[in-house]
Amino acid sequence: MKIETITYKRVKNLGNFQTETMEVTATLEEEDHPEEVADNLKIFVKNQLYPEIPEIPESGIDSF
Repeated sequence: MKIETITYKRVKNLGNFQTETMEVTATLEEEDHPEEVADNLKIFVKNQLYPEIPEIPESGIDSF
């Protein structure tokens, strides 16, 4: 079986009965590994729906 495209879709619950949906599709080239492409799509969607919030260091009066 030849896999030509891979699609990944994820739904994020925003609360108050609201959701946000993101779906991405990749077209595979001959040299692509389907498992690797699928993992990359999952990571991409997760990073878009759940971006990392940078940690802000605690600063006090002594830091000046």
